Amino acid sequence: MPEAAQAEPPRSSVLRRKRTWRACDRCSTSRTRCDGACPCRRCLEYGYACHYDRPIKKRGRTRRVPHSPSAGGTDRAPARNHSDQDNANHEVRQESASPSAHSQQGDRSISALRGLSIPDLIDHGAPYPLRASLNNANRKTESQCSPSYFDPPVLHRPLDSSKSPANSAGPHRQAVNGEISNRFGYRCLEPLLPYLSDIMPEEIAYQLFDVFLVDPGTSLFRCASPYILTRVFRKKSLLHPTNPRRLSPALLAIILWCCAQEADIPSLCAPGSRLRVSNALYQLSLTLIAKRDRDMRRSDVADAGGQPPDPDVHRIPQPIQHEDQTELLDDVLTSILLCIVISGGDFKPDCMSWWDRAVRLAMSMGLNREDENRTPPPTSLEAIEHQEERRRVFWLLYCLDRHLGLSFNRVLQLPDSCCQVYAPLPEHIWERLDEFENALPPRVYGPPMVVTGTSFFEYFLPLMAILGDIIDLHHRRQHPRFGMLDDGPAVSVIEDMLAQCQDSLNFLAQEAAHKTSHEEATHTRIVLAYSTHILHVLHVLLHGKWDAISMLDNEDDWITTPDFSICASHAIAASEAVSTILELDPELTFMPYLFGIYLLHGSFILLLFADRMPQLGPNQSVELACEVIIRAHEVCVVTLSTEFQRNFRKVVRSTLYSVRGEDQEEHKLARRKILSLYRWTKGARGLAI
Repeated sequence: MPEAAQAEPPRSSVLRRKRTWRACDRCSTSRTRCDGACPCRRCLEYGYACHYDRPIKKRGRTRRVPHSPSAGGTDRAPARNHSDQDNANHEVRQESASPSAHSQQGDRSISALRGLSIPDLIDHGAPYPLRASLNNANRKTESQCSPSYFDPPVLHRPLDSSKSPANSAGPHRQAVNGEISNRFGYRCLEPLLPYLSDIMPEEIAYQLFDVFLVDPGTSLFRCASPYILTRVFRKKSLLHPTNPRRLSPALLAIILWCCAQEADIPSLCAPGSRLRVSNALYQLSLTLIAKRDRDMRRSDVADAGGQPPDPDVHRIPQPIQHEDQTELLDDVLTSILLCIVISGGDFKPDCMSWWDRAVRLAMSMGLNREDENRTPPPTSLEAIEHQEERRRVFWLLYCLDRHLGLSFNRVLQLPDSCCQVYAPLPEHIWERLDEFENALPPRVYGPPMVVTGTSFFEYFLPLMAILGDIIDLHHRRQHPRFGMLDDGPAVSVIEDMLAQCQDSLNFLAQEAAHKTSHEEATHTRIVLAYSTHILHVLHVLLHGKWDAISMLDNEDDWITTPDFSICASHAIAASEAVSTILELDPELTFMPYLFGIYLLHGSFILLLFADRMPQLGPNQSVELACEVIIRAHEVCVVTLSTEFQRNFRKVVRSTLYSVRGEDQEEHKLARRKILSLYRWTKGARGLAI
């Protein structure tokens, strides 16, 4: 505890406020009030280590002493240089933490501290939190965002060997028989821990990684992250006590960032805490990605005034070793997770730069040609696991390609013709790969078309494979020449695939009836309910219109065709499936990121019914179906807030109000204006407004 070495103030009858003569290092860096205790109140509240190691500057003007080769001169020169350096550091902190600093100046200060060009990172495809949050970080109060968002991290500081993960003496590690033991068991996080000292305590990092390991839909109070669609890696490999699967620090930072968005952790519930941690993790992730990205490093060199390398050198393909392949696989997954989170936020178009980066890197690695020669599997467990990880990353990219194609009305970037990869292993075999090492089951070559189980790849991958064919057909219908051709044969082929998928769901339902475990039976029923709903929506997308305004205008008299009758029957069946989903999963926590777009497209037909009720008369069944859809959208907004679902709920509710009373013309115009934001016509961008 530092001593308050000051003269005793004169006695006075007036009570004077007690003044703290020295702030701790953390509060001084953040320029916030400190109570002078050890530890102080704010360090206790935020779980930081409280130190008073910062050297004290002497007040007054620095004495100028001419340089002299004498002993006295050499003794005073280091003190003068240290004071000047301290003043320079103080100016840097004051400039970066100034509440009136402009966001562009904040970008420059971060670049100076990091040694990297943050604006180049933003142009590369990272504007989602920084564009919205960097400008707001300076406006946050001390109680909401402390320590300062612009505090220089440990990223470019010389790491003390005594504070490295292997030698850490923190509360979570202790030496046992000369070895380091981690009581949480997450040794895979150790490459990232040196970077987190200025962002969060280690306890929060372990709690966020707990969220990453939670399976979706298993508990209401331990919800999985909505952005972690599947773990890809084996849990047993991640939690290995001595040799865990090494993940790149950038991927670990992105995983924690994904989990921090919606994690129910008490430490993140304080005002401003979640935003501060999320922004700091995102900024750290960009810095770690930039250190590995060759294009971003070259732009940084050019911006710094240096001479960039010869561009012809980078065009020469370099052989990639096994270790580099593992790191590149982590880079692909890092870009995928960034794309998922940003596409689920308000700046949806910004995700496409990360998506293009992931696809480009995956194709250069040959993930789509992993089994081009159909060679026998390797013999070692490590090689089998690495090869399966490559397959699972590719199929995750494949599923996301179809999902984003529907969401943003885009053509596919990974057509089925380029998928020369075996289907992923079933989840129960993948998690126990060491037991089935020499007896792997036969697998489908290419994308599977039938549901075989309850894991992500077993039920969602076949649905996305069928959706890809529907997306191709949808864009062919909009083609200026091919759109005039008959699409009857293609529709017939897709209908057969949908029928086979429905048969596989019926078989899975029969298996669920014989399961003895209540947890497994409930999980299977949830998967069946969601899969059935998506399957009915696929029928609607195959036979109906994708654009709500075109459907309501009915300029081509589409509602009198047989296709409308097919769409109507499947839309009603989809609403019944939604009712079942709400019974089994009342909070819609099983797949909130994916479910919204299919719920939206399955609701357009019901909106058309409700819009025509003033002319045709009230219909109780239609009103009930619309109420179910409204409730589902409301629950989705609570679980994972999305603007398009909030807007569509208002449109359906306003349409129902028009049936029960007079509908004003301004209400009709307001509904049309909202629907015009999300179009699926030729050249439109869907949800990417």
